[in-house]
Amino acid sequence: MQQANQFDAVIVGSGTCGSTIARELTRHHKKVLVLERGGDVPLKENFMTIASIADEVKLGDGGLAATRAITAGGSTSLYFGVIIYPNLDTFRSLGIDLSNELTRVKQEIPLGPMPDEMLGVKGNKLRESAMSLGYSWVKRDVMVDLSKCTNGYSYEAKWKAKSFLQDAVTSGATLETHASVKKILVADGRAIGVEYQTRKKEIRQAFGAKIVLAAGELASPKILRDSGVKGVGDRGFFCPPGHALYGIVPGMKGAEGFMGAMGCDYGKDLYIGDANMPKTMHRLMMLAKFKLRHLRAYAECIGIGVGAGDSLGGSFKEDGTFHKEYDRKVLGRLAKVRQVALDILKGTGAQHIVDFGVMASGRVGGLVRIGEHLDSNLETQFRNLHVCDGSIIPEDMQWPPTVTLVCLGKYLSKHLAARI
Repeated sequence: MQQANQFDAVIVGSGTCGSTIARELTRHHKKVLVLERGGDVPLKENFMTIASIADEVKLGDGGLAATRAITAGGSTSLYFGVIIYPNLDTFRSLGIDLSNELTRVKQEIPLGPMPDEMLGVKGNKLRESAMSLGYSWVKRDVMVDLSKCTNGYSYEAKWKAKSFLQDAVTSGATLETHASVKKILVADGRAIGVEYQTRKKEIRQAFGAKIVLAAGELASPKILRDSGVKGVGDRGFFCPPGHALYGIVPGMKGAEGFMGAMGCDYGKDLYIGDANMPKTMHRLMMLAKFKLRHLRAYAECIGIGVGAGDSLGGSFKEDGTFHKEYDRKVLGRLAKVRQVALDILKGTGAQHIVDFGVMASGRVGGLVRIGEHLDSNLETQFRNLHVCDGSIIPEDMQWPPTVTLVCLGKYLSKHLAARI
């Protein structure tokens, strides 16, 4: 008989990968423990909820930062639902075939472009301006259930990993919140469990036949390094830089819409897109930068965002902090696409245009690499210790990784279920 703290799988983190793996393994009748650093609050798009789950992680001394959500379900609680599909050829070169998993994801999660009537005044103004300047402004697939959009934009319509987590718990998984994992327990070259701290500062241990680290790209690398996995972060990390520009179109009567639903590629690793955020997120951003004119004029405020691919660099320090400074080449490419975006924004009739400066427009990645730190089963140098989250995304997939992460979660689950 299994002891109370003995499981088939201990999963560290309840974000996209953690929730997917928990759901898949419980469907195979495995005993699963999910440890989540955050709480389990009802997810809503309001000031109080966002303030309680959002966590900003500095990436250096110049104001560069990445934002994550620390809560059951992870960062899909705050994301915009934009999709970039996995590069199957890249994964095949690493010994991983995600084609079946991608097919399953497309069957289980609502994916597709927004219909024209859902694009809104702001989105259509950007499209008209971009196309008049000769740019191919196209719809992007989003993770949105259109049946929940009967009155237009709906936060609830965006797919969230928490739905998979709830499925897992209903099927028997144990979720422990406010559990901060400190290290992986290793014996004779294999992982046997984890040590974590509870909300009451108690130190506990949980043991499993398989340990899955899915704490996220900003947390898993430190846990791995502290547990003795060698070479983590030895070449720095990538984090695509970008700009967000906003202007006022007098008389425009724009409503809330799904940010990122349209845009265009502008050469290799350069992207321009609709940056019209939902009202709550818009207000938080404008308040943070004291853009009071734009704060008050939500219906007339129109936004566009740009991003440029990054290369490995910077440093991942011993204390788990990050430091990144973009080189001139990257900033030069970003400046080029920024000018195009500015022209498009001006073409909408926008006035009083503000630029929020260089910011992190993509996810941190490249700290944990398949083929170096992990094998094709996502297993580390320690047997039975697997990693599955944004920290393992290859360098050529720097844009929204949610679909890729669900695919990876399903892929790893299939491997684990056959071996537990």
